[in-house]
Amino acid sequence: MQKGVLAAEARTAAQKARALLRERKGALSGGGLPGKLRDCTSKDVDRCELYLVEGDSAGGSAEGGRLREYQAILPLRGKIINAYKSREDKVLANEEVRSVISAIGAGIGPEADLSKRRYDKVVIMTDADVDGSHIRTLLLTFFYRQMYQLVVSGHVYVAQPPLFRVRNKKQVYYVQTEEEMKNQLLDQGLGEGIFLPGDGRELVGEEMQKLCRTLAGLEDALVALERRGISLRDHAGRRDAETKKLPMYHVFFGSEEHWFTSREQLEGYVTSKEEVTGGELEAGKADENKPGGGGAADPEAADHQLVVIDLHEVRSINAGLAELDLMGFGIEALMPEDRTGTEEPRYLLRRGEHKVGIDDLRGLLTAVRRAGEKGLSITRFKGLGEMNAEELRETTLDPANRTLLRVTMDDAAAADDLFRVLMGEKVEPRRKFIERNALDVRNLDI
Repeated sequence: MQKGVLAAEARTAAQKARALLRERKGALSGGGLPGKLRDCTSKDVDRCELYLVEGDSAGGSAEGGRLREYQAILPLRGKIINAYKSREDKVLANEEVRSVISAIGAGIGPEADLSKRRYDKVVIMTDADVDGSHIRTLLLTFFYRQMYQLVVSGHVYVAQPPLFRVRNKKQVYYVQTEEEMKNQLLDQGLGEGIFLPGDGRELVGEEMQKLCRTLAGLEDALVALERRGISLRDHAGRRDAETKKLPMYHVFFGSEEHWFTSREQLEGYVTSKEEVTGGELEAGKADENKPGGGGAADPEAADHQLVVIDLHEVRSINAGLAELDLMGFGIEALMPEDRTGTEEPRYLLRRGEHKVGIDDLRGLLTAVRRAGEKGLSITRFKGLGEMNAEELRETTLDPANRTLLRVTMDDAAAADDLFRVLMGEKVEPRRKFIERNALDVRNLDI
């Protein structure tokens, strides 16, 4: 009963909010524009663009770098209200939301009239960090919920500002992503490099490239494994003697702890336990405060709950180890040896007369990239506000150079689903999402 009353109150409040917006001519008709809007001079809607910019600082740079004739700037303060979780009346009463609605001028919901829109492109431009991604997702969710037709008609875009500025003597260029930057440094660092693995071989050219590309593919996965509190050295001791694969599943049931290298092994174990207990096993949650999960989060339920920790990153590690094996390197090559400090380096990277000692293969990537950095001055932008007006124009505002991604309805719906998972009441879907996508994270600033 109480839920029904609350729902009715929410509907009434939303209706009042919509009525209030209609009464204020500026909100749906494009009349009273927000004071912080830096509008363009052109009235040709098909050419006009509205940039929704994160923060006043970035807004200032964007205003200085924009093409005033047809580019408008609307700076947004902080993170706008969550259109997924909040009641509609609260969403429509939010100052930043009302500024966006007012600036676009087409209205909201079923009553929206795209013929009254003031811009052909509405561009979301946020920082390339966690907060920027959050704000971008909030805006996409708002557009999906309140300006559906704007998205369907292809008027919503996402700007892709660069993450790095690179100076090479007098030349200046920009790099979009961290992955692209790493690849460039690797390409430049390889050059005439020769790798001496200490077994009489000299790896150069394509062999050297193949080794470094394989190591680069392993890099993020190994870091993810270690963040779980599982060292590669310890995990190497759990390898399957026949397949040489590392375990992908860490399993707890009562006082039992097991590691399994395949889904088939896991399912076989579960089946055997169900035969003993006489029914389907209850799934439990892992204790995230212990390395590798460390067992059930609820000690009282541990005796009858099955806790399965899926080490997603191990799939990538196993694939990389198989490639290294074909090149004559075992898993031990990824781990430093116990050394007294008096021995010769385990491996050598030679470039001309210059030699660099390396303790393990993971150090090879670092050494090659450092070589690629020589002569370069690299700046990592932590926010749009760190770019001056000229840089922002050149990289993100100028149609000749910028990268804009058109948002489709699939994108907006995905953003809505993402918010349901990440911001909803249920913890388990959120945990599974993070575990499943941890290796795909890029450009993370922490």
